[in-house]
Amino acid sequence: MAKIDKFLQQMVSRGATLLRLDPGDPPVVEVAGGHRIALSAQELLGTVLDGLAKEIIPEAQSTAFLRGEKVLFDHEMDGAMFHILVRRESMGTRLVASRFASCSEPSATLDSLDPLIMKLLNGGGSDLYLNADEPPLVRMGGSVESLGDYGNLPPKRLQELVQTWVPPKVWDAFLAGQDTEFARQDPGLPCRLRVSLFHDYAGPSIAVRVVPREVPDPESLGIPDTVRRLSVLNKGLVLLTGPMGSGKSTTQACLLNLANSGRKGYVVTIQDSIEFEFPKGSCLIRQREVGCDPVRQKQALRAALRQAPDILAAGEIRDGQTLELCLQAVQTGRMVIATLATATLEETLSTLAGMFPPDQRRRVLARLAETLTAIVGHTLLPKIGGGQVVAMETLFNNPSIANLIRSDKCSQLPTVMLQSRYGQLSHNEALVELISTRKVEPLEAYLRCHDRETFIAACQRMEIPFDPRNAGLAVTEI
Repeated sequence: MAKIDKFLQQMVSRGATLLRLDPGDPPVVEVAGGHRIALSAQELLGTVLDGLAKEIIPEAQSTAFLRGEKVLFDHEMDGAMFHILVRRESMGTRLVASRFASCSEPSATLDSLDPLIMKLLNGGGSDLYLNADEPPLVRMGGSVESLGDYGNLPPKRLQELVQTWVPPKVWDAFLAGQDTEFARQDPGLPCRLRVSLFHDYAGPSIAVRVVPREVPDPESLGIPDTVRRLSVLNKGLVLLTGPMGSGKSTTQACLLNLANSGRKGYVVTIQDSIEFEFPKGSCLIRQREVGCDPVRQKQALRAALRQAPDILAAGEIRDGQTLELCLQAVQTGRMVIATLATATLEETLSTLAGMFPPDQRRRVLARLAETLTAIVGHTLLPKIGGGQVVAMETLFNNPSIANLIRSDKCSQLPTVMLQSRYGQLSHNEALVELISTRKVEPLEAYLRCHDRETFIAACQRMEIPFDPRNAGLAVTEI
């Protein structure tokens, strides 16, 4: 048995699609959706990896390996086949292992959605999109690619494929014209699937998001200590913000999992669809799936308040009644974690206040100033070397910030954040930090920043030689 087989066995047992062994880093596997999980905390030595590689490299390729060339070959373990990529670098040998597809290459004729899901998982993708009269689309490493081999899916055929997947009650709601959402769990898959079913102008449409069975490790996601400490809060409102698909639900699951391992309490989650399942821990966790029905969400929130949970994960705040229930929970001594699809701090607070009539704006802002603990903004970017990484903007409430919120002067928040440093990290600072640690390219960060002039200035302060205006690459808003 080769020494690398011990790592491959852990990869298989976790249902992972990729194993990375890099010198100076702990061993890491990538599970469905592109999330990374460390197999241990111990860093790998380059000399150890060199020995692992020499043990399994075919003799015909050993000379190329010693010359520092990239070597690719197949390796068998317990009847399973793996692609192994090996290369010698300055710090030592690097190994990457990926599994062969568990099924043969699907034909261009679709009898079910399962071949598309397997193609998505084997490619390490995160999303599948199916629309009438279009070929299937998948999101790989942040980019959307077409599976053109399957051709365009006629509306009737797509509806037949989707119907076999959807629970009867959800299907009835969809036929009645509602947009629906549910979670799907297949014992044959190494993940859960979050499925959104809706109508567009051409017919039915479906979006499938891959969710790993295990809650990802906060360190592998790059969640800072200041955010992790939110899991021990006894009271307060924590808002996780960012565009759809930017990692808000994953951060929420990480905080709940940390609470489950470090404190004793009662946790209630109210979700459109249950994504992560939490392992047995020190907390009692109850998860409710309410779909996209706002009435059911409010009913679940009211029921949760009567149960007096220590932590309430409220899902997305969509209207004033939901916000009112969340604020009520905080004021009765609960910790509430909720999400909001907003991009900036000012937009987040303005959106919440705008859920009420204009004459109540000051009252709502005053309650937010009193109950808010933190806002954690999410921006997902392509990572150098593949995959994705999140930039986290973090605002932690203090008397100065609370006074600005109460006075409806949210545009001044970035200035006050600079003056009170604990936990405060602006969007530009989060992006520049990823550039400094060589996780993202400067241009990728520039395209996603909120204020490009201040971002360029922040790069210059950190001595990062980046100014796209000089190269004619500057993108301006129309």
